[in-house]
Amino acid sequence: MNSIIDKLTFGVPLSIEAHTIAQECSQGIPNNLKRQQVYLNTLAVYAVDKYLQCMGFETDWKASDSRNNLAIKLMNVADLEVKSIGKLECRPVLPKAEVCEIPPEVWEDRVGYVAVQLDPALKEATILGFTLQAAAEVSLNQLQSLSDFLLYLSELEVVKSPQQEDSSRLVKIGHWLDGVVDAGWQTIDHLLNPQQLGLAFKNAVSMTRGQKIDLGGLDNISVALVVKIASESEGEVEILTQLYPVGQNVLPEGVKLSISDESEEALLDVTSRDEDNWIQLEFSAEVGEKFQIVVGYGDSQEIREFEV
Repeated sequence: MNSIIDKLTFGVPLSIEAHTIAQECSQGIPNNLKRQQVYLNTLAVYAVDKYLQCMGFETDWKASDSRNNLAIKLMNVADLEVKSIGKLECRPVLPKAEVCEIPPEVWEDRVGYVAVQLDPALKEATILGFTLQAAAEVSLNQLQSLSDFLLYLSELEVVKSPQQEDSSRLVKIGHWLDGVVDAGWQTIDHLLNPQQLGLAFKNAVSMTRGQKIDLGGLDNISVALVVKIASESEGEVEILTQLYPVGQNVLPEGVKLSISDESEEALLDVTSRDEDNWIQLEFSAEVGEKFQIVVGYGDSQEIREFEV
């Protein structure tokens, strides 16, 4: 960990600490192959975590799915939360492998994929490079260098710095499909229970993010605004907006969700009825187009501005 092997790789010793964490994460899994998968995934995340800390980035491994006992049993996941940036997927690469394998369940909600080669004795991990490509297999020869990786993370950190978290600023939603997500927009598993979600459309290339909105008033209403963007055709995207209750099972009657154009003229709107679990609007927009999402209840109103 204290020396760069060359311009393209970085070695991280897999210490007793690394193997202890891997043992803790994989214990209790009866299936041998699954247990080995979790063990190797954990070592890969450990290596990237140590590398990024050396490079001055703040990480939060404990907040990642790869440290969630249920998530690692259900999915092939090796993510690492990097503060002010997002989730990196840290994929283990076996000694003689020529490709980095990326499972489909982690093709969304990642800012990048890091290839980590493990030596046969599991005593050292080598950070090989990264890719933005979400594919079943990525050739190791096609990985981008670690110098590009650090530059990429630094650029994301600037884009998503805390100083820019003003909720009223213009959200560059068109960048979401490239993994560049504006500050203040969380993954929906941090906002809602999986049982609440009713996302209407699915697409191979999509990104979903959410934001809690406090509408205040006597009833102290809080809702989660969920926005999903998917590529539809060249120069056009499909956008799904939904409102869910936070802390309640249903929305109060009278919560309004509307879409306005750049001149603030309302184009679409929907209002919650009694016992609605969520409300939603779906529409298409062209690259460069600006629009507003307006959430209202009683005398309270919150506006979020977007550009595709």
